[in-house]
Amino acid sequence: MWYDIVYYSSLLVCISLGRNYRKISDIEMKRNYGAGLGFLVCCLLCGRYLYHAIIMVWGNIVIIKCCERRYVHQMSLGFTWLDLLYIHCNVDDAVYAIWVHQTIALRLVGLAFELNSADMTKLEQKPGPSSVKINIADVDSIHVEPYAVDIIAYAFFFVGLHKDSYYRWAVFNDHFRNSLSSIGDCRTLTEQKLKKAFLSCIAYFLLRMKYSPTVYNNEKFYEDYAVDIRYLYNIPQLLMYYLQCQIINLLCTSVAVESGFGLYPAKCQPIPGYGPSTNLNLMKSAYGNEVFSDSPDALIHYEFSFGMLKCYDNEKLIFGPKMKNTISSWDMPTRYWFFTNIYKRFSKSNAEVRSASSFLVWTIWNGPFLSQIIISTTLWVYMQLESEYSELYNTSGAMKLPWDIGFSIMRVFCLIYLTPCFILNNSATLLKYYGSIFWVYHVILVVLTVGAVVMHKTRTNKIVHTSTL
Repeated sequence: MWYDIVYYSSLLVCISLGRNYRKISDIEMKRNYGAGLGFLVCCLLCGRYLYHAIIMVWGNIVIIKCCERRYVHQMSLGFTWLDLLYIHCNVDDAVYAIWVHQTIALRLVGLAFELNSADMTKLEQKPGPSSVKINIADVDSIHVEPYAVDIIAYAFFFVGLHKDSYYRWAVFNDHFRNSLSSIGDCRTLTEQKLKKAFLSCIAYFLLRMKYSPTVYNNEKFYEDYAVDIRYLYNIPQLLMYYLQCQIINLLCTSVAVESGFGLYPAKCQPIPGYGPSTNLNLMKSAYGNEVFSDSPDALIHYEFSFGMLKCYDNEKLIFGPKMKNTISSWDMPTRYWFFTNIYKRFSKSNAEVRSASSFLVWTIWNGPFLSQIIISTTLWVYMQLESEYSELYNTSGAMKLPWDIGFSIMRVFCLIYLTPCFILNNSATLLKYYGSIFWVYHVILVVLTVGAVVMHKTRTNKIVHTSTL
């Protein structure tokens, strides 16, 4: 209970200080203020585990400054994920401290990947006999290698430090190179987010009063209720888990909004975690051939967006219809990180291997516990089956709606089935619960897998038979 009070109080304090932070005009003072506030938050949430964050940051500084650019991302990923693995195995009483370390890990390893990409881009653009020179400002690269103090400021920057809202080094650097945060008043949007968080909080506590997650540890739950009731009890638990994530996300993004962080012209179509994706010439022309300027007057008539901070696409998250739509719409900045830095890096492998690698790295990042292993393996198998059945049958045209309904129903059943893994950490309780419902959904997945193999083999035999006639 004490940790909860400290966590949410620190979020509210950061929101209240965001307005003062936004008024700071001096770049160095602004950066130091944000980093100092973030380090204070880290001290409050991590407590005696603070030294892990310091080791993680300084270890990555040594790697980034000393390693070759070709291998810096691999060294950073290996070191940071081993550190996270140690933290998961030895820190079991401070979930908020683990969240902070996960956020710092994404930032530091993401920076190493950005540096590697920038180096590769420069090599590809090196002028040759038949090459065409490209303006380096038009590509996604880091123009100036960050100093150690810059990396520390980025790692501990208070915006998004609590959870969610990952953003690239380039976005962090843009925040101090431009003055878009001074355009307009962000208080209205912050108030809207806080109202939504308050309503979600009321709904969460009302549900929790009626449906307590401690029931899973009660023997009477398994003795007095049938299998169907034990399965359906996951529905309110899933709803509470969703509301809790929404509350935390609304508070975390309120910190960013109140601080004016992540604000871009809407025409630039900012992507969650990435930043502006198009119409970069809009910024250049408005600022007189400079990417950003100290004066926002040139862009005052444009519409602006905090789309870079968006974490959930609730329409796709709820309606799907496929599981890949749900996963890509959940914690979108983090999904961007794993898609860009892990999935796309295995470009020479097939989609199945890349997907499995991404899920493996995600599992270690979240903690290699039984609950996370069940989630990762189940989702990976389910998504492969979705893809396989989409290829085996005609799921488009006139049959698109029936198949979408079927995919959506199976997706919802899967999420309900996995709910105990979202909210419980005790392996014995998880095994007892799934044993009490006979691992029903996993049995269904096995049947569907066998069916897909049989159908694929049957169609292959038909094609071979037809070709021999």
